[in-house]
Amino acid sequence: MSDLSKINSDMRLTAIKTVLRNHPFLIEKLTKENGAFDTTATPETLDLDDPGDILVRLAWDIWNGGGETELDKVFNQLSEEDFVAFIDGMKDFLALRKKIHFAYVSGMEDD
Repeated sequence: MSDLSKINSDMRLTAIKTVLRNHPFLIEKLTKENGAFDTTATPETLDLDDPGDILVRLAWDIWNGGGETELDKVFNQLSEEDFVAFIDGMKDFLALRKKIHFAYVSGMEDD
């Protein structure tokens, strides 16, 4: 795994953990024992009610770098605590974007 791939994975997981910080049980469900993201723990397999379902879908959108979570749900259905966690998670994701951009601009990464 290249340095950039590791940074990418670590920063996405950090953003996910920030978004889910008010729901440690969701972090447990979405991470493996070694701390890696569990790609078998999908919104469908977890079958959660809102807001858990919305938060898990957000986590998957962060992991995939895009997705189908409707922002209306984020803006209007999450509690204030969870919404603030989402904003903070996006700050973590911004740090990832900056690192990736720097890697390409500096020539550290060729792809």
